[in-house]
Amino acid sequence: MADVGNILDAVQRARLIAIQKTARALDVASARLSTGQKVTSVLDNPQNFFAARTLRNRASDLTRLLDNVGQNIQAIKVADQAIRAQIHLLDQAEAYLTDLESKYIAGEIESSTGNGLAPNETLITFAGPGDFIQYIAGQDMAATGAPVVTGDNQVTISGNRWLRKAFNYNITADTVMTFEYSSTLIPEVSTIGFDNDANFGNDNRRFWIYGTQIAGITYAAATTTYDYTGTGGEWQTIEIPVGQHFTGSFNYINFVNDDDVAPYGNASFRNIILREGPKQEVASDGAAYLEDYRDILNQFDMIAEDASYRSVNLLKGRDMTTYFNEDRSSSLFTEAMESTYAGLGIDADNLNSLATVQEKLQQIQEAHDKLREYLTTLAGDLNIIQARQDFMKGQIEVNNEGADFLTLADMNEEGANLLALQTRQQLQMSILSLRPPSIFDVLT
Repeated sequence: MADVGNILDAVQRARLIAIQKTARALDVASARLSTGQKVTSVLDNPQNFFAARTLRNRASDLTRLLDNVGQNIQAIKVADQAIRAQIHLLDQAEAYLTDLESKYIAGEIESSTGNGLAPNETLITFAGPGDFIQYIAGQDMAATGAPVVTGDNQVTISGNRWLRKAFNYNITADTVMTFEYSSTLIPEVSTIGFDNDANFGNDNRRFWIYGTQIAGITYAAATTTYDYTGTGGEWQTIEIPVGQHFTGSFNYINFVNDDDVAPYGNASFRNIILREGPKQEVASDGAAYLEDYRDILNQFDMIAEDASYRSVNLLKGRDMTTYFNEDRSSSLFTEAMESTYAGLGIDADNLNSLATVQEKLQQIQEAHDKLREYLTTLAGDLNIIQARQDFMKGQIEVNNEGADFLTLADMNEEGANLLALQTRQQLQMSILSLRPPSIFDVLT
């Protein structure tokens, strides 16, 4: 018995299947026209789908990096503007000093002795390394390094050296010692003190300043009372009220830099001054001009402090790295500088003589040169970063374009295809409606 459920013959079934295929093709063509995409899922074309996704992921990574590149460009521009403002202030400071220089030369300002000291201050000076003699024979190791004297008021001691310098002074209850101290490599022990002999163990008239070893030696004050807290060799001013700890007449000032193992630590002292009583004004007409000069330099430092862009400040020693690819293997390092007046080697200690004014003028000129040189460095880095920025934009565009080639539909082609499919569908529906010939039609 025949299957009555199958009411279509083979020809009709074939026509119906063809119509269904055309309908599916029409759906695909319509979707491509509406979305503009010929590949929207892995089922459409696995190879093109994954290749396009890889390209778009890289374009996205580069876009995120491009934002950081743009921000670093802004940081350099801020630093550039700040330096130009600082150069303007240096010009003002130079004009101020030049006017002061002419007044000294014309005798309009009375010069002091030139050392910038108040009447109650005594500066300890050094003629050279020969000023220093051995302090403790069992401790001092001359082979580890000789003292280095810079100018007449600075000494650097490295290695395992226990030294003293002849210096007669009567320490009273009002005696205060001030000095500047720095160290580029921490020693075991660094001290300064006074003595009358080469016997280290019969008194405690010394002060611990810096080191890794705080036990084993007696001091006039607790080890951390007057300690050095600087880093990277920066200079720090230390003031010790010596008279509050001991008094008496002394023949030597001694320096200890104890370090038994290489690389040896070091200690630098400069501008060691002993003062009796409160600090007094320096006896010079030039002191009246110092405050105005310092005001200019303070504004100079404020510009450096304000030259920050999103926590990046190239004028305060904060280096910056710009990355140009997603794995950070391509980058540019922009080195910062310490663009404060002290960082540029300008000091504002005194203007008490023609010599000190001329020294400050030289410092201003050297600072000028350093800032101009750094401006050139920043300009070079800015040009490189901008060139890489343009290249990254091109890479992003190329990657997105490549992904589009793999996934975007040709709208003209898809439109023509849709029209052809609609025509085909109409013809198929017309053919399907035709009744197939029967045996009766043939016999008639």
